[in-house]
Amino acid sequence: MNLPDNPNTSTATVGKDYLLYVNIGTVAAPTWQVAGGQKGASLAMKADDIDVSNKASGGWSAKLAGLKSWSIDLDGLLLLNDAGIEALRQAFLQGKQLNVKLRYPDNTCQIGWASITDFSSETPHDGEASLKGTLNGLGPISGISKIISKAAAADVVAFFEGAAYATAVKMGATVVDAASYDKAVAGQLTLESTYLGTLEVGEHIFYIDLSIGGQALAVVNLTA
Repeated sequence: MNLPDNPNTSTATVGKDYLLYVNIGTVAAPTWQVAGGQKGASLAMKADDIDVSNKASGGWSAKLAGLKSWSIDLDGLLLLNDAGIEALRQAFLQGKQLNVKLRYPDNTCQIGWASITDFSSETPHDGEASLKGTLNGLGPISGISKIISKAAAADVVAFFEGAAYATAVKMGATVVDAASYDKAVAGQLTLESTYLGTLEVGEHIFYIDLSIGGQALAVVNLTA
């Protein structure tokens, strides 16, 4: 008996299906290791409030979005000899930046670089040993990744700061030819379908240099 799938893809999800991973490989060839024992991995994305209120704002405050930031609060069981937890511990002790991925239930994800600024354990005599950690973003976190088929590749648009233009693109450590993308519109870059269709099946991370300095990130997952 084959039961039908719900055609409505805008469905609620459950928190247990969101997982934090740490890259224990390289930028060019990431190896994503899940942090074991997770109970929560909460992503916060914020922007500073810039108060532009004045006498002519009709008695109302007026605020604009300033610098953006993101962080992930991690909590879970404290597992021994877990590769993901040990990667977090090593990064904290060495003061090293971490390449992290938050995976969604539909296999999309967001990826960024972060510093671990809290790595705390609780070991009560009458309960389980637990771990709490805070990952504070270094620069941008990507938008939610796009999943496209290699056989029917489509353009992928990446969005970033509205006043910026893309100046160069790398896939991992490899420079992407300028003919492979359209950078004419401020605040976005379009990766051309003709280029994406030539890539190998799998996950590809693009680092986009911006005219205002800094970078944006985009992630494309290519299926067969």
